[in-house]
Amino acid sequence: MIRLYSRFSVPFIICVLLIGSVSAQNLILNPSFESFKDCPTNMANFDALLEDVSLPTSSSGDYFNQCASNDFNVPSNFKGEQVASDGGGYIGLYFYALNDYREYIQLNTAKTLREKHPYKISLQVSLAEHSNLALKNMSILLTNKKIRVPNSGALTSSRMDLQEGIEFYEVQLKADKTLSTTEGWVTLTGQFDAKGFENHMLVGNFKANENTALLKSDKPIIPSDFSYYYVDNLELEELPRVNYEKDKIYVLESKPFEPKGYELDAEAVASVKKIFKFLKENADVQMKITGHSNDAGNPEYNKFVSSLRARAVALYLKKLGVEDNRIVWEGVGETKPLRNGKLKENQLKKRQVEFVMTNFDDN
Repeated sequence: MIRLYSRFSVPFIICVLLIGSVSAQNLILNPSFESFKDCPTNMANFDALLEDVSLPTSSSGDYFNQCASNDFNVPSNFKGEQVASDGGGYIGLYFYALNDYREYIQLNTAKTLREKHPYKISLQVSLAEHSNLALKNMSILLTNKKIRVPNSGALTSSRMDLQEGIEFYEVQLKADKTLSTTEGWVTLTGQFDAKGFENHMLVGNFKANENTALLKSDKPIIPSDFSYYYVDNLELEELPRVNYEKDKIYVLESKPFEPKGYELDAEAVASVKKIFKFLKENADVQMKITGHSNDAGNPEYNKFVSSLRARAVALYLKKLGVEDNRIVWEGVGETKPLRNGKLKENQLKKRQVEFVMTNFDDN
């Protein structure tokens, strides 16, 4: 079981130390579709127009640019009106259509991604005004090489499994607002640890119609309904690897707890998951967690609440799979305030949790 333990003399604070620096280089080639051979004038496949962009299926897509006129212009074109998010061009794709018809873009990465290293992907989409449907969520697909699959059906995981020599996996993306937005752009982001084979990325909908989650509409769906999105401004960057030095104090990355609160917020959960990854990769390390509170109210109650805060972190790590004997925790209430005892100025900031990594001792 997780033990209440106090043999550590060093207080313990949660804050992430990032060892080494990684430049924020965009690893997607031609990420905003600004490197092109000719202005779009018709329905020609955009891989003939764009550098480092290809089609993974027999379906096409549309390239729009402000250098074009009429149907393929930016901002006004045959699917609606939208200014480019970055530069003067963007792509248009069917994400949902009759008989599982799909369109995709396939982009090259500047280099093969490094195994076990964290990466962040982001892109922007905007629902075209002429669309009848909007997706509830989106994802991207990472592969070990360029693919070319016959016909224009959805690239489902079962279909990808049939492709010889192809390694792949899907990364779910989180949108900063609803995907039904036609005014402005929606930013989608996702983070993942690379497997070490990724050198191409696909954008589109990788589910059949029956498995695609759509945002609710006031009208029933009819066969002619579709979902068409503009796509622009892709970015893939390598993130610094998280490391914790032994016997050093760290502070949990979270918003301050409410006066009587002890539940982990979304930011704290993300930080604890980073800690879990570190513990999983470093079996010789154990962790001590210390909860703190401010100096308002009853000292005994403050200590109780601070213990619950430390316990919340410990239990979440246990839920993720950390062994009980690698975690110890305690609450110290207001007896060891953070920020060198500057109570009035930093009262909110003292409602925190601390931690320290030490050599593993199972005794």
